[in-house]
Amino acid sequence: MPYEFGDFRLDPVGHELRRGGVPVALEPKAFDVLGELLAHAGALRSRDELLDAVWGHRHVTPGVLNRSIAQLRRALGDDAEHPRYIQTVHALGYRFIAAVEGTPAAGPPASTAGTSTTTPLPTPIPDATCCPPADVRANPPPASVAILPFADLSEARDQDYFCDGLAEEITGGLTRIPGLQVASRTSSFRFRDSAIDAREIGRQLNVAAIMEGSVRKSGDRVRVTAQLIDASNGYHLWSQNFDRKLEDIFAIQEEIARSVVAALRVSLTTPTEIDFTRHAPHDMRAYEYYLRGRQLESHTSNAAWHLAPQMFRRAIELDPDYAQAHAGLADALTELLLWRLAQREDVLDEALAASRRALALAPDLAECQVAHAHVLSLAGEHDAAVAAFERAIQLDPKLYEAYYYFGRHCFANGRVERAIDLLEAAHRVRPDEFQALSIAVGAAYGAGQPERARQLARTVLDVAQHQIELQPENARAYYMSAIMQLHLGQPEAGRRSIETALAIRPNDYGTLYNAACFHALAGDPDTALDLLERTIDTGEGFPEWIENDDDLASLRHLPRYRALMAQLGPPSLH
Repeated sequence: MPYEFGDFRLDPVGHELRRGGVPVALEPKAFDVLGELLAHAGALRSRDELLDAVWGHRHVTPGVLNRSIAQLRRALGDDAEHPRYIQTVHALGYRFIAAVEGTPAAGPPASTAGTSTTTPLPTPIPDATCCPPADVRANPPPASVAILPFADLSEARDQDYFCDGLAEEITGGLTRIPGLQVASRTSSFRFRDSAIDAREIGRQLNVAAIMEGSVRKSGDRVRVTAQLIDASNGYHLWSQNFDRKLEDIFAIQEEIARSVVAALRVSLTTPTEIDFTRHAPHDMRAYEYYLRGRQLESHTSNAAWHLAPQMFRRAIELDPDYAQAHAGLADALTELLLWRLAQREDVLDEALAASRRALALAPDLAECQVAHAHVLSLAGEHDAAVAAFERAIQLDPKLYEAYYYFGRHCFANGRVERAIDLLEAAHRVRPDEFQALSIAVGAAYGAGQPERARQLARTVLDVAQHQIELQPENARAYYMSAIMQLHLGQPEAGRRSIETALAIRPNDYGTLYNAACFHALAGDPDTALDLLERTIDTGEGFPEWIENDDDLASLRHLPRYRALMAQLGPPSLH
């Protein structure tokens, strides 16, 4: 009996999918994956179960399943972030969530109805498209920890920004401790609301301990529960409840951080290395708006980025001497300017004023120095920007943003050698993040250092493939993998990766831009220019970066490329 869902009808016996009576083309394996999900509609199907059912686990990598899911979403018109049909259950598998009419037909299950699953697959030649097996990863450093997002137990369940902010503040504070390795927010927050065992999270993040907890906020009271778990055996190393006034949240953060340090036996050089109260706001309402602004900044939608400055402005209204709110406003306005979401004359003066005020209030706070440097960079004040970036690194040698934005600044200004060194330093601060090092790869090729570029590319590919294992819908990891695979002589693997990225996020600026870079490097200028045009049509990006990106060097002599750059307009920030 066929399955019916929405406008679709799948016939397992006839091996056919139709929408409104019109056949929908699917590769055989993608069809079998859909049949398997429909046969267990509403239930979670783990990645291993799907690989076993469809491929028999015959020498295939998890990437084949990722590609099939991406093709299904494209065929069904589904969205990974807001699914109607196929839901990703983080790090576990997939679930078909739409209402389904029909029951499995008699005989073999849908995944074996086609002949494609009966022929043994040849053993592929191993290449870098495989995620590194879990059992060959190094043991985690003893002093290493991941801070998971705190669960919101408030009655209205509307305090996610506060819970995220609490985890981020603790992460940031611990990152500054010499000798302690802390998983990045990007990696840790992928386990939000996850039922995965702490031991498995520790294995995937390669850390010795996991911090998790919950927050219940009501009026001017807050109850925080925190527990530190040994990732090797799942036992508690430490746990505590805090039931206090909201204004004590900074003291709570400090107590939690100090408890983590003590439990992991990390020695503090000075008592002030953990200090959450020094720059705390006077008005807790300002802190809440500040956290809302930072949460909006972490989103990828234009609407969220436009809303973020309003949160910081409100925080400043409530507490004019709150340095981090001024720095947050400068950052938010700079991002709007950076991605062409606002005009220079509309935001630059306000951004400069905010960053200067942040510095005046807290000159010893590295994030204020970075905010000021970033504004100066986009304003074309090169020497002043360099001085501010260097001061930020001096204040906090483990601040990723200082190295990363300084590296981008040097790259955009043609100081390629310095850019590579800074971007490598950024990666050392966050070894589970590949963005900084991926820029360094292109910079190294542009500087005539191909061997250094290839070494960097291998590192980027390893990290990106591990991120795909953790988050199969990570388009960014796929398009970064694609370019690295091309650099490392794996063009076909790269094409599969870039096609998967485009299937997951077909209208995303980063995906389109990096797909254009891939095809330019692959010697396909027409496709590259088509993608670059779509990139520019998103309204994001800025010409200085494109003009200095060596990945697009093969296009620069072409009239169509020059026309697209003219469409972007002359450099407006330097």
